[in-house]
Amino acid sequence: MRRSTILLLATALLAVPAAARARSLERRLSDASQLVNIQSGSAFDALAENIADTAARSVPVISSSAGFTYRYNESTEVFERTSQTLGPLFMERPDTLGRNKFNVSVSFQYVELNTFDGTDLKNLQNDDPIVIRTVGAGGTQGFAATRLRYSLGLQQYVTSVSATYGITDDLDINLLVPIIATRLRVGVHAQDVAAAGPDGVFTPSPGFERTGFDKGDAVGVGDILVRSKYQLPRWGWLRSALGLQLRLPSGSSSDFQGTGDVELSPFLYLSTVLWDRVEPGVNLGIDYNANDVSRSAARYALGVDIDATRWCNFNVAYLGRSQFEGSDTNTNFQHLHGGQLVSEPLLGLDFGRTDTSDLSFGVRFVVWGNVMVFANGIYAINDQGLRNDTIIPSGGVEATF
Repeated sequence: MRRSTILLLATALLAVPAAARARSLERRLSDASQLVNIQSGSAFDALAENIADTAARSVPVISSSAGFTYRYNESTEVFERTSQTLGPLFMERPDTLGRNKFNVSVSFQYVELNTFDGTDLKNLQNDDPIVIRTVGAGGTQGFAATRLRYSLGLQQYVTSVSATYGITDDLDINLLVPIIATRLRVGVHAQDVAAAGPDGVFTPSPGFERTGFDKGDAVGVGDILVRSKYQLPRWGWLRSALGLQLRLPSGSSSDFQGTGDVELSPFLYLSTVLWDRVEPGVNLGIDYNANDVSRSAARYALGVDIDATRWCNFNVAYLGRSQFEGSDTNTNFQHLHGGQLVSEPLLGLDFGRTDTSDLSFGVRFVVWGNVMVFANGIYAINDQGLRNDTIIPSGGVEATF
């Protein structure tokens, strides 16, 4: 009997850490208020869901355009290079890879999300205290007005493997598989500032500050992208192509690594080449959300890449995304404002529609044959939504065979 009891206790102790590790990052964020004895609920769940979805959509995706593109010349029986520049990094250009050609790239990005609508994630709070129901001695019900503040840390380490194959001279297909390591840190601070009895009349009643902390890490495959590009016949100086992107919900949405939605994105790519070394271009497209059309978004980009030499290219681009509508999940909570109860967004976070604008700038170097390395930075021009307030760095290597 004693041996059985010891075995049961040991099993229980081993199961507790396993259960803790099994909690998703979204659940950790949703339950964080319980660290300061505030019961979580639908508003806290909606807050965590919206942050998780926004974080998953905030990871930049490198283009499928290869630095070197080719077309087979039947008269000479050799592949001839068709691209005149080394090309952009976060925009697509119309040039396709070439029949039976294969391009592979491996890239790394570090994405730290540290602001929301311009507010530091380490200082998230509503100007008004939240109101929660309390139970006193003898079961007497009352209310407490509590100032609630969150301090969040959220980082994504993204390693992406991209492979492109030229089915014909004018048709490419690409597969991009991201591996994402996500780190979440959440600190919670709460302090009662006023109290009320069953009549709901509040009087000042300051209390001690309560604090709590939780953290979690997750590693997994993000949303896989299947991309295709068909190059249209050239019209004078204009190069053009049609693109189609399919986002598969392979990433865990509860760990901030996937959207949980199927998206189909048609694109139009336009460019021209000036002086044999300057290529300005435009990308226009729509991320059509098959699960919820209202969460679709328009995407657009304008940029230019310049070959400084035959082995060195500089590129810069404006990247834009405009949501059709904001989130329909409600994060409103009861707050005390001027002595009255009002419904306001929890922690002051409004998940309405956003328009994001980013500046991408990078460089490509040919290191040997058809092998090149690249480095890039992305800077947020505006502060709408969940953003990085410095620069998102990325780099990698690619080769064409």
